Amino acid sequence: MPRDSLLYKFVEEYQKRVAKFTPITIIQPQTILSVEEISLFYQKEIKKLSVENPLCFALDENGKNYSSISFAKKLELFETRGEKMVIFCLGGAYGLPKELKNIGRLELFSLSALTFPHELALAVLFEQIYRAKCILSNHPYHHGEPSALIKEIKSK
Repeated sequence: MPRDSLLYKFVEEYQKRVAKFTPITIIQPQTILSVEEISLFYQKEIKKLSVENPLCFALDENGKNYSSISFAKKLELFETRGEKMVIFCLGGAYGLPKELKNIGRLELFSLSALTFPHELALAVLFEQIYRAKCILSNHPYHHGEPSALIKEIKSK
């Protein structure tokens, strides 16, 4: 989880919101690891999920950019194709391990051309997954005011 307390609360809140639509779990190392150790960590953790040929949707600066609506459509496509699980992978300070490409199928996508701290990227990813689920279910959140949540979290 993010080390910054406000970002932690934000991710925690959106994790709860996303869970209303679909199960979601964060898998990340609890300590800072070398590139080699991160690669081994993710290989081991993904194998524990016991999903054959999983789809990994990996955040990468060279990945494809999506609008919120096209991202929602992409997630809907995964569901209609019968994907048992979609794994979202975020790289560390040195990006994604090259060995990750050997784990199932890999699709690269980018949140932005900008570089974000890992914690902020995780917060944006969770918000976008929630937004996508709301778009697909015709929930009004997509056109609402998400900054109200930030005020709510700060006041807790």
